[in-house]
Amino acid sequence: GALYVFGYPFGFMAIVGAMGLVGIAINDSIVVLAALLADRDARTGATDRMVTIVLNASRHVLTTTATTIAGFLPLLISGGSFWPPLAVAIAGGVSGATILALYFCPACFRLVILIKRNKPLNEESTAE
Repeated sequence: GALYVFGYPFGFMAIVGAMGLVGIAINDSIVVLAALLADRDARTGATDRMVTIVLNASRHVLTTTATTIAGFLPLLISGGSFWPPLAVAIAGGVSGATILALYFCPACFRLVILIKRNKPLNEESTAE
């Protein structure tokens, strides 16, 4: 998406950037999930507590995202056709991964809790 917006082709450096992005992007999700797992109320599925924890973790996630994007800005504005696709792929991907980490990961965490909580009901219904 970011490559298209900035008008760069999906070439070799963009592919290298996408591969590097996999390792960088997972860190945001790890921070959010570790914060959720560290709190007893969040592990039980208390929505208000989960929101508070994600808001507290968002400071760390947004700070690392901003520094990553800022670190790739010199490559982006340097021009040329070699480095900018790498910078756009990583900076754009980290931005998208941050949104996923702050919204999608807590939602999936809550869904897993709800599924585990209702597991005995499912076992009874399959026994009939």
